[in-house]
Formats: sequence, C-alpha cells, structure tokens
Amino acid sequence: MTYRNPPTTPRKSAIFDDYTLSEIRRAAATGIYDIRGAGAKRKLPHFDDLLFLGASISRYPLEGYRERCDTSVVLGARHARKPIELKIPITIAGMSFGSLSGPAKEALGRGASLSGTSTTTGDGGMTEEERGHSKTLVYQYLPSRYGMNPRDLRRADAIEVVVGQGAKPGGGGMLLGQKISDRVAEMRTLPKGIDQRSASRHPDWTGP
Repeated sequence: MTYRNPPTTPRKSAIFDDYTLSEIRRAAATGIYDIRGAGAKRKLPHFDDLLFLGASISRYPLEGYRERCDTSVVLGARHARKPIELKIPITIAGMSFGSLSGPAKEALGRGASLSGTSTTTGDGGMTEEERGHSKTLVYQYLPSRYGMNPRDLRRADAIEVVVGQGAKPGGGGMLLGQKISDRVAEMRTLPKGIDQRSASRHPDWTGP
C-alpha cells in the first residue's frame, strides 16, 4: 500500500506574489531554474524615477544661489595617487565579454565617455574595443580569475575587487556554451561550447 501526504493549500506570502511562488514550486519540483530572454521578469526603475537632492550633492546654499551645485564626483580623493573624476554619480556596472559582444562593449565605452562616467569590464576580461573607447575603465577582478590578465590590469584606471555574487539567485550568472566563441574561450581559458557559470570554473574543466 502506498501512502501519500495529504495535499495542502499553498500558503500566501507577504513578499512574493502567486506567480513567483508557482515558479519557486516548479523549480523545486523539476530542479531547473528558468533561463530566458525577452527582457526582465520584473519592472525596472526608469531614469525618470531618479531623484537628486541638491543639498546632498553640494553644500547647502547659505547665501541665496551663490553656492555652485553640480553632479561631479571624485573617487579616491583621500588615498589614490590618481583620483577618478566623474561628471555624474552614475556608473556602468560590469557586464562580461561573452555575454556581451565586442561591438556592445564598444558602445558602452563610447556612451560612458560621452556621459563623463566610467564603465566596468565585467568577468570576461578587457577587450580592445572597450579600452579604446572608454575614457575611464574599471577592471573587475574576480575569485574565478576569468579573463585575468596582468597587462590589462595595469591598463585599467581602477580595479573593482569582487568579494561575492549576491545579485543573482539560484545558479548564479550563466554563460551559455553557444556564446563561447574562439575569442571568448581564449580570453577565459575555457573549453569552447560548454555552459559556464561566472562564479567558478566548470567542474569538467581541468585546465589552469
């Protein structure tokens, strides 16, 4: 005789909606988390949602409008020999070469330079397209050492040390094998055509 647990009604959550709970139950039952394109699964903030408080960017004007207020930011003013000066307090976060193409990295570098801010290499290493068109380029250094190159490290304007990956739930960042071209495989010292996770090396890879 086979005994089965009596079915129970799914509990409501004060944090997640019914659709999110159904996705969690599906992933728990199948062991597969959802990877798909067609944009984000949740509504993201728009530039119109940003609110800048002038009193937080500059000193409070004590004598009418004589105090100058702008959006410029200086990073490393206390200890850096070459502080980084940005025109706006918004930077482009790291997106890896591999998940993004060379032309896309070039476009980010051009856009960041026009806006007076910095862009970040991500965990795929530095590309010539990005370095050539980025006035200020931050090199992302990861525990996985993906794309780590001492020469490129010296060519960067700043270094961002990644301690942990907390922005992505489930399996973390995934780089599909179909995106690992000859160039990506060479930069990352990885086998071509095998799915890779950005947090660590593939368990089947025995390279350096």
